[in-house]
Amino acid sequence: MISNNKYDYIICGGGASGLLLSNALISDSFFDDKKILIIEKEAKVDNDKTLGFWDSKESILDEVVYKEWEYAEFKDSEFHNSFRLNPFKYKMIKSSKFYSHLGEKISNADNFTYLKAHVENIDQENKIVKTDNGVFQSSIIFSSIYDDKGVKFNKYPLLKQHFIGWTIETKDQSFDDNKITFMDFSVDQKNEIRFMYILPFSKNKALVEYTLFSSSVIDDKEYESEIKNYLKQNHITDYTILDKEKGLIPMTCYPFFEKNTDSYFKIGTAGGWTKPSTGYTVKNSLDKIDLILNYLKKDKPLSKISFKNRFWYYDLLFLDVIIESKGNGSKVFSDLFRNNDPIKIFKFLDEKTSFREELSIFLSVNVMTFVRSLFKRILNFSI
Repeated sequence: MISNNKYDYIICGGGASGLLLSNALISDSFFDDKKILIIEKEAKVDNDKTLGFWDSKESILDEVVYKEWEYAEFKDSEFHNSFRLNPFKYKMIKSSKFYSHLGEKISNADNFTYLKAHVENIDQENKIVKTDNGVFQSSIIFSSIYDDKGVKFNKYPLLKQHFIGWTIETKDQSFDDNKITFMDFSVDQKNEIRFMYILPFSKNKALVEYTLFSSSVIDDKEYESEIKNYLKQNHITDYTILDKEKGLIPMTCYPFFEKNTDSYFKIGTAGGWTKPSTGYTVKNSLDKIDLILNYLKKDKPLSKISFKNRFWYYDLLFLDVIIESKGNGSKVFSDLFRNNDPIKIFKFLDEKTSFREELSIFLSVNVMTFVRSLFKRILNFSI
């Protein structure tokens, strides 16, 4: 059976990273003669999540952007800054459009096969993927299946970014439809990191999301109660809930990518592609996919790819500081936006700053907090 089910590449998982990798392979004629299988257990048709990112240039993602904004604001209980994002724009994608658009490209590609099946086991040594709909073999297996069972996070902090969002329609014009609320920390922190995130689609329609960075999740009723309270405090009382979304994103610097081999490669959140300090994944995936394709085209061993750079170490320290802050983590974000040009902060979070710019950012916050974390980190790695 395996001899009739051989592929050059198998992609396990048809979420964002799997679809973006598929699209990149389809878009590059170098891979036209490669036989590729993508496996996904569910039909990806629902609008199950909102994908947000900022960018200063166009990419494949622009083909499915639902709305973009030129302005943003940051708030806490004492500080409020509204600013133009130029040269960036903040962009939002509805996942249903993302799935259908890239899914159509895959279905039209002669060298691709899309299989609806559940991956039961991946035999890395023999390069075999066993599913409930057949057994398949490949030269290289890519997997976006996240599994942290057995992972020891001892030396790497783990936080959870979790949220519930409502898309609401108001009777009155309640929103500035060209400005997002990137973070509003004016809500009660409750000894954690809690903020509101708002994407206005029009003057009377918006996604309003209550987000936490913490070690454990809360009851759904608490998220929704906080959204209600926030809307009431902002004099929004007459509205209809059009849609709801819920999510959980692991925030960690654990080097999942160190377990990659030349024939087995983890992608997406499963491969450590999620930006640990923010939880953003989609746009980060594009640069990493470009690197993968470069290695494939030059026949370089995939096991040599490492995503450890200075920004990875920055994120590691940042998570240490957040965890050690014991509920005062929002102050780190406030210091960043209060003491710096916000565009520099977005550029920094985008990993596009120079070391000189980064040094000025570090000096704008409580330096000793980071220094203490640095020494603890050095001691931790030496044990």
